Amino acid sequence: MINYYYDNTNKLKPYTHQLDANADTLPPDNALRTPPPEKHGFWPCCKNGEWVLIENNRGQTAYNIETKSSVEIDYLGPIRDGFTLLEPFEFCMWDKKTKNWVLDESKKNTAIIQKNESIKNLLLATSNEKIAILQDIIDLDMCESNEDEQLKQWKKYRILVIRVDTNQLDIEWPKQPE
Repeated sequence: MINYYYDNTNKLKPYTHQLDANADTLPPDNALRTPPPEKHGFWPCCKNGEWVLIENNRGQTAYNIETKSSVEIDYLGPIRDGFTLLEPFEFCMWDKKTKNWVLDESKKNTAIIQKNESIKNLLLATSNEKIAILQDIIDLDMCESNEDEQLKQWKKYRILVIRVDTNQLDIEWPKQPE
């Protein structure tokens, strides 16, 4: 004979362990004599003196459908409202109808435009630095090679960069002078 114990301090009364029992005794208040059933993704719990299977996602990662933050599941039962086992991805939002993450085109496009602005600012800073140095060389009559032509090319490049519309999603950036 075997006693199959459950945690009677937990409202679901989940199975905890088993121990040998004496044949001439009754099981303790927190045990049954029938073995608990096994099924992947479920955990046996005692309900009205019988084993029932309860959804078991313990150890898995759940994601908040509002904040996308992750938590490790440490409880028995179904996933709590406001959470999913589906992992979010960049620029996604939760679709309540399909109960799935979907691409948020607006967030994606906003991020692309912000990245374009950053690239444009970096290219302008680079060209301004090159132009300033070349202008100093020319102003101080310290030309060694074709710095006057380089200055002209960098100024043209800067104008082309300034004219780039960063609200476009697919930009072909002007090529920097050599």
